[in-house]
Amino acid sequence: MNNIWQVIEINSSAIILGLSVLVILLLLSQLILYRRFKAVSRRYKLLTRGPSGADLEQILHQYASDVKNLEQLARELAQEQNLIKVQVAESINNIGLVRFNAFENMGSDLSFSLSLLDRKGDGVVLTGLYGRDETRIYAKPVRKGTSDYSLTEEEQQAIKKTMEANLHN
Repeated sequence: MNNIWQVIEINSSAIILGLSVLVILLLLSQLILYRRFKAVSRRYKLLTRGPSGADLEQILHQYASDVKNLEQLARELAQEQNLIKVQVAESINNIGLVRFNAFENMGSDLSFSLSLLDRKGDGVVLTGLYGRDETRIYAKPVRKGTSDYSLTEEEQQAIKKTMEANLHN
């Protein structure tokens, strides 16, 4: 034990110098760690505080509420979209027009057959017969691409054009 005290007395200045350097290094590392902690702490406060000053819990509750509102809105929009689909299916989507000469002595294809149908093939076919002294227009109801009334070749062509256009849409 005496030997240890003698070694310490002989090397005391070197030991004190070494311990002083170690204390300075520890103080420097403590200062660096303190600065890093402050930076992380500042970032954490910004994260948990949010841009409006609310804390993270309030922000998450607000986002959850917003998501619920958006889900409800999406359901409502889907219902409206289904209603619109039904309405579009029942509306006139395409027309078929065939021009022709109704009478041999007339030129320029002034007579016509016009079909106005929905996607199911329901609607009406209009035929206008142009003559020198008068023009007559006839309307015939159409259900699923056919009519209870007899259809002329031109009316059938107009209905066919409309049905083909509905298939492509």
